[in-house]
Amino acid sequence: MTPICRSLILRSDVLRRRLVTGLLVVALAALVVGIARTPLAAQAAPERPLATAFATSGHAPFPLVVADAFGEVRIPIAELADRVAHYYTFMVGALPVEFFAIWTPDNEIRTALNACDICYRAKLGYRQDGAFMVCSNCGNRFPMERIALATGGCNPVPLAARIDGQDHVVTGLALEVGLAYFPSR
Repeated sequence: MTPICRSLILRSDVLRRRLVTGLLVVALAALVVGIARTPLAAQAAPERPLATAFATSGHAPFPLVVADAFGEVRIPIAELADRVAHYYTFMVGALPVEFFAIWTPDNEIRTALNACDICYRAKLGYRQDGAFMVCSNCGNRFPMERIALATGGCNPVPLAARIDGQDHVVTGLALEVGLAYFPSR
């Protein structure tokens, strides 16, 4: 093989490696941009363990939530983006407190206990039926836009909550107070 042929072969090998490296860089950049542009709703929510104790009956176990070092329960907003009621259990010692959070049609995230002032002793909670939350005991229907605004009667007991960055935040203290709606007997 002549020196010129050897030089051309070496150059083509170098060009081939540069081309492959360049394509890998472009593919990696496209992957990073694709992940960054994925809507929050499409990103996977963290898996939560299921509660082993129930405050209400007639349903599968709800995901268990715990307070952080600041006494706050944080629910990623992305977890609520499907706009259906998400139910959770918070443990106060060995006693469960159930609540739900829902992103309503008026673009608000609302949070309430899975109980009301009247029917809480039945321990049946609420279920979602389209744009309504329905008392599983008496059948009263409540528009989602009124959750956490209307109080008393059979309305779900409101829970104060706030948005902090990408999280919907409820205080553990508010949930502890809610224990009164989930008598253990």
